Amino acid sequence: MSSIHVTPVGFESFGVRSMCTYVETADIRVLIDAGVALGPRFGKLPHPQEYRARDLCRTRIRELSEKSDVIVISHYHNDHHTPNYTETVWLGSSAEESEQIYQNKTIIAKDARNFINFSQRRRGWMFQRFLKRIGGKFEVGDGRFFEYGETKIRISQPVLHGEEHSGLGWVIMTTVETGEGKFIHASDVQGPMSTDTMNTILAERPNLLVIGGPPTYLRGTKVDKTHIENAITNASRIVGFVPETIFEHHILRSEDWANDVKPVYEAAATASHKVMTAADYAGTKPLLLESVRTRLYADDPPSESFLKWTTLPRNQQRQTNPPI
Repeated sequence: MSSIHVTPVGFESFGVRSMCTYVETADIRVLIDAGVALGPRFGKLPHPQEYRARDLCRTRIRELSEKSDVIVISHYHNDHHTPNYTETVWLGSSAEESEQIYQNKTIIAKDARNFINFSQRRRGWMFQRFLKRIGGKFEVGDGRFFEYGETKIRISQPVLHGEEHSGLGWVIMTTVETGEGKFIHASDVQGPMSTDTMNTILAERPNLLVIGGPPTYLRGTKVDKTHIENAITNASRIVGFVPETIFEHHILRSEDWANDVKPVYEAAATASHKVMTAADYAGTKPLLLESVRTRLYADDPPSESFLKWTTLPRNQQRQTNPPI
């Protein structure tokens, strides 16, 4: 796709929770899901290596937001947008950071009133108020079409965030198309678990797809095994039709992820197609940190100042940057 340039910005294979992606054509520059987070695992706070990876991702988001004309928000989970408050333990966010990213930009975002759960409705409402204050232009994206010169951007109708009735809500997918190619960004569809979502992607027939895989690390606990199996089956079908797929996000939170996705890689190979991590696509070595957090603490013990920070009262900790 010589006319559509795709740059992965933040992903699990870069050591963080994110699916932030920068897309550039001759007509428009788009930043999708400008957020990053770390997550709770194994009863331990993130290791300093994870915080360094998060800070690097935040820097890249700031830099690319300056270049961007449009920012797309697929949904209001905090690893997919940057909220306007200070939170240092998981997000590394602040009002200043959020303002720098979104000020004077056109924001195409998930509708905060329809097909949305309560927590995201509240976040979306607060985010829109914030945008009005800083001069951002808000556009509801759900089911809409935008045209910039020869570049077409289509936003899907809301699709499921994983399986039905999970409580996680809905997300929107973004298609960027020129006369020479088509790219789809599908955050948090988890495979997809939904056959309807799979059919929507197959109908588009993209040249390149970025898609979130299923959370196999939650298999048998928070997610039923049959939903995971269905997600792998659907992903295996998709890669048979899509020449290049970046298969990322939740799937890489399992240390055994390579074995989990083996059927997907085999299906792609049968069709002479490619499946890869974002790091693979970028030509770098995958940096998988969350799944080995316990080992990081053992092999690379944090400094005394970091360990002291982990004992601070939670309110104080959330307002104080970790000494890394």
